[in-house]
Amino acid sequence: MLIHDVQARVRIALTSTLINEWGLFTPRTGTSAPSERSIAFHLGWSLRPSFDESWDMDCDYERSGAAVEPSLAFGEGVHRAPDLIVHRRGRVGPADNLLLLSLSADFASAGDAPGIEQLRNVQLRYGYRYGAWVDLQLSEEGAEGRIMPRWQWMELESGLVSPEPEPVYNTAELRSITSQIHLVYVG
Repeated sequence: MLIHDVQARVRIALTSTLINEWGLFTPRTGTSAPSERSIAFHLGWSLRPSFDESWDMDCDYERSGAAVEPSLAFGEGVHRAPDLIVHRRGRVGPADNLLLLSLSADFASAGDAPGIEQLRNVQLRYGYRYGAWVDLQLSEEGAEGRIMPRWQWMELESGLVSPEPEPVYNTAELRSITSQIHLVYVG
């Protein structure tokens, strides 16, 4: 599977998650910030139908059955496992480890989020063909909030696909998505 195919599937799943689960992203849903883990669950749920049944979607998977291995921890003081993985459970290597994804509500405020270098280390350790860091760039603008997702991708063999995070959607696409959200949630 080529990176563009995986990116398209993640993009479609993110769009579905934004529209169908907008309550996860809005500031009016409570006093706490959205949880990357909750968002990853719903993203995985939306992503699942786009892969055949041989692939597993997990928000947390401990190969050893014990605590998070030091090789999976994202570095000193950062002991958060990847937010979403697409793999075949019980198997190792690039043929069976497709995607390693980490989410941040916002790069600037992601104190416990791994950096792209740490995500790359985990990708290399377990042989994930693709790695992605998705920054949702959530902010509390008005009752509905604002989102401007960006992502940065890596390939196992060649490393970073782009030197900096890139927008997931162009301006017109994002406007279309937020107008659908507005219809569903604001009415």
